[in-house]
Amino acid sequence: MNEKGFKLFNLPNLITATNFLCGVLAIILAFFGRIEWSSLLLVIAMIFDFFDGFVARKMGISSPIGKDLDSLADLVSFGLAPGILMFIVIELRLNGNLGATYLKFHDFQFHDYTDWLSLYALSIPFFSLFRLAKFNNDTRQSDRFIGVPTPTSTIFFIFFPLLYWKIGVENTTPFEPSYPWVLNPVVMAITALIFPLLLISEIPLLSLKIKDFGFKNNRFQYLLLGISLITIFVFQVYALPIIVLLYVTLSIIENKTTKHHEIQS
Repeated sequence: MNEKGFKLFNLPNLITATNFLCGVLAIILAFFGRIEWSSLLLVIAMIFDFFDGFVARKMGISSPIGKDLDSLADLVSFGLAPGILMFIVIELRLNGNLGATYLKFHDFQFHDYTDWLSLYALSIPFFSLFRLAKFNNDTRQSDRFIGVPTPTSTIFFIFFPLLYWKIGVENTTPFEPSYPWVLNPVVMAITALIFPLLLISEIPLLSLKIKDFGFKNNRFQYLLLGISLITIFVFQVYALPIIVLLYVTLSIIENKTTKHHEIQS
C-alpha cells in the first residue's frame, strides 16, 4: 500500500464526511420532531453519497480508508437515521395524534403489545449493518448490486414520515383526519420488519454509481432517472415507493437483457 492510499483528507473523503454529517443532523432533527427536514437531509446525504464515488473515480483516488468511510457514513445516514425516523413515526401514530410534531418522554411506555411495534423499525439499521459489510467484501458487486442498496431502502422508508408530515400540515381541524392505510402502525411496523430483508437478498440490481455520462452504458440508469422525475411530478410523495419498485423492475429487465446478450454473443 502506497502512502497515497492512507491519505485521510481529500475531496472524495470530505464529501463522504458531509454525507455522514447530514445523517447525524437528520437524527437530531427527527428527535426534535422535524421529520420533514430530517427526511430532506437524507435526500441530500444521497446526493453526496453519489458524488463521492464519482469524484474519486474522476480524480483517480482509491483507498481502503475511503471505502470504510463510505460504509460508516452510509450506516448512519441510510441505516440508523431511517430506522429512527420510522420508530418516531410509528410512535406518533400509536399515540393517536396525527398532527403531533414531537414526542414527550412519557409517550415511550411499553405496557401494551402494540407499544412494541415501533421497535420493529430497528430491523432497518440491523440489516443495513450486514448489507454494508457484505458489500465491502462481495467481489460480485463491482459493477452491480446484489440486494437492495441502503440509499434505495432509505428512499422507500422516508415515504412514511413525509406522508405523515404532509397530512399533518393539511389538517386544519382539531380532529384527526382519515389517513391512508399505509400509515397504520401495524402496516408500518410489518413493512419495517420485512422490507430490510431485501438488503441482504441475492437479487441482482442496477448500480447507481455512473462511471461516465454516456448513454450506451447507462441507458437503464437514465431511464430510471427520467421516469422517476415524471413520477415525482405526478404523484409527489407517493412516488417514492413507486420509484423503488421501478428500480427493482428495471434491474430485473436489465439483468435478463444482459444475460440474453451474452448468450447470443
